[in-house]
Amino acid sequence: MRYPFTLYKKQSKIGIMWHARIWDETLKRYAHSRTTGILATGKKENRREAEETARKLCDEFFADKTREQNIITPLTQVFQSTPTAIINNAVANTPLIEYLKYFWTAESEYAIYKRDVKNKALTPYYIKMNHDDIRRHVEPFKGFEGVTVGGLSKAMLKKWLIWLAGRRKTRTKKDGTIIDEGAISGRRANSILQAVRVAVRWAFDSEEIPSDPFHKLGEVSENLKEKGVLSFEERIKLTQLPVTEKNHLSRLAMLLGSFCGLRRGEMRGLQWGDISNGLITVQHNYINGEGVKLPKYNSVRKVPITSDVQRLLDIALDYAKDITPSTFVFESPKTKGLPVSNNFFRDRFEIELEKIGITVEQQNERFLSCHSLRHTFITLAELSGVPDVVIRALTGHKSEQVQRKYSHAPQVINFDEARRKLEMPYNVNQSIAVNI
Repeated sequence: MRYPFTLYKKQSKIGIMWHARIWDETLKRYAHSRTTGILATGKKENRREAEETARKLCDEFFADKTREQNIITPLTQVFQSTPTAIINNAVANTPLIEYLKYFWTAESEYAIYKRDVKNKALTPYYIKMNHDDIRRHVEPFKGFEGVTVGGLSKAMLKKWLIWLAGRRKTRTKKDGTIIDEGAISGRRANSILQAVRVAVRWAFDSEEIPSDPFHKLGEVSENLKEKGVLSFEERIKLTQLPVTEKNHLSRLAMLLGSFCGLRRGEMRGLQWGDISNGLITVQHNYINGEGVKLPKYNSVRKVPITSDVQRLLDIALDYAKDITPSTFVFESPKTKGLPVSNNFFRDRFEIELEKIGITVEQQNERFLSCHSLRHTFITLAELSGVPDVVIRALTGHKSEQVQRKYSHAPQVINFDEARRKLEMPYNVNQSIAVNI
């Protein structure tokens, strides 16, 4: 028998952690993974502590195996003498597509585990999105026909990824015209890949299948494009545009995003009762099919209302009718009691930027979207000297690492101003901060 375990490191939510793979003499491989709970930190990365914990995990594992063998029935012993009976037939012999489609439902064991054990229930939208990805981008692949969960191999997955890379995105207009939007992006392909990976690895971690076909498979290369942001001058131009009854809500959305950092769902869920004493309490998030929920990651927070945002809120209040504390600020003019649709923000964002001289072509080139407003808020707040800890409190971000992804200072640097400051004589009493 080989050494009873091997150690490896794996990223977790709290840092890089040591895990152990335990040797299975029946399977002739390291088949069972267990976390040691020991973080790989410090000069020696706590390896000795991880090894001691791994030994205890091995002892517990082998003790459990011994108890199982003592109570096993003769009939089960016969089945276990064959390779196919080593794994759980109920899952391993299930057709792959059937398993994947059921996995991404609210009734699956995984969904129940996330809800009841981890207290992090999957949203209906997230479940539906992954279920649809399986139906649209996995089920049509001929190479998966007749394949079971236990029969899935890395070679099959590679062939599927080649097929997926050649898929085309299409969109059907209202008049029935089908528009070809090009090949699936690397980011989109990895999202689809993740839907399959999570399901298959759940079966592997639950010891339902003998091996993990995703081991060292990697991901599709992504041509990442940095999210675009508005400059100080462009944000000021938005505040200077004339306001009318027809455009006041779209203008308010632009300012709530760029001056307050609200997400689109948080704007849709914003209620008049959330606004008081110069502050917005961000505590509602409206999601189609689910209604009002807490903000993403439960990031309930308060944000200050700037003078330009307050002016737009006052105008919106004047135009609003029969409001109550629970009335949506962005209430739909067609359906009372519901907020405007997601398309309202997408369409009006494009129109508002055109009004300040940013054409649709330029918006596409700069990779500007509605979510760019939140990126703009963080970027300009940093350049204005707002401390990082305050920015995270205002946006609801939990870590500096996440905040860094939203910061795009190089896009809005005033290089002439920076050059002027760099050429100034040194003065210890003079601030070197670049005012942009």
